[in-house]
Amino acid sequence: MLVADLPSAPWQKVGTDLFHLHGKDYLLVIDYYSNYPEIAQLSSTSAQSVIVHMKGFFARHGIPQSVVSDNGPQYACEEFKEFARQYGFKHITSSPLYPQANGQAEKGVQIVKRLLKKAKDGKTDPHLALLSYRAAPLECGASPAELLMCRKLRTTLPQVQQGHDSNIWMDNKKRLKLKQKMAYDRATKYLEPLCEKDTVRIEGPDCWGRKATVLSEVGPRSYIVETEDGRTVRRNRRSLLKTQEDTDKHSAEEEPEEQKDTPVAHPTEPQAASRMTEPVRRSTRARKPPDRLIENA
Repeated sequence: MLVADLPSAPWQKVGTDLFHLHGKDYLLVIDYYSNYPEIAQLSSTSAQSVIVHMKGFFARHGIPQSVVSDNGPQYACEEFKEFARQYGFKHITSSPLYPQANGQAEKGVQIVKRLLKKAKDGKTDPHLALLSYRAAPLECGASPAELLMCRKLRTTLPQVQQGHDSNIWMDNKKRLKLKQKMAYDRATKYLEPLCEKDTVRIEGPDCWGRKATVLSEVGPRSYIVETEDGRTVRRNRRSLLKTQEDTDKHSAEEEPEEQKDTPVAHPTEPQAASRMTEPVRRSTRARKPPDRLIENA
């Protein structure tokens, strides 16, 4: 498991994703440092609608240094590239068909969906549900609001004001990250990095049917490969199986040339005859019939 480096300050690195719930589309932006989520209901899933709401988030909390997303059409377009250039943040995309690479946003979607579902089932205010999560302490001992804003949010529940130590919170977060890594690595196998021009098989509906050649590494464990039909695709290391097919192919081409110079040995007729005239061995053990088959005199 590759553990992502924790940012040194709030809202430096954020993850974003879209999700659909109860017939409506939503945009999620979550902070990597504090796990503080921001959501907005979308009138459409176009890039323009996503950019408008993200500008609102950035006007409230500031412009992050990097934004992590998947390769959805809202993010992999010229409009979003221009948005990143204009606002001055680095746009990082995850490997296609590998949502774990954008795990922070995927986990945030699960949390927000669960909050909104419980609010609808209980006929309560969804805004209060979001407020409760933002003000609730995480495993590190601090709430998302405390990590982001360095203050407690007032909720409908009574609170006791206490001092805080951000260094202790960050040490706890790092310890929890390492604990998660150790638990994950127990059931996984280490995959060695790939090099340029390595031959691989791509995981797909037909298992490992497509063969490709590695062109370059574009991110942590994310590679651009070229298939046999000339297409270039991006895949995570987990979806690529390294093979030695080129070496086997060359050896197969050289093998017929060696066989041309070497005469094929055929068995001679006397040898074949000797095998045919070889006596068949029989068992010499004395056979005693059972008593039930012996006729009584």
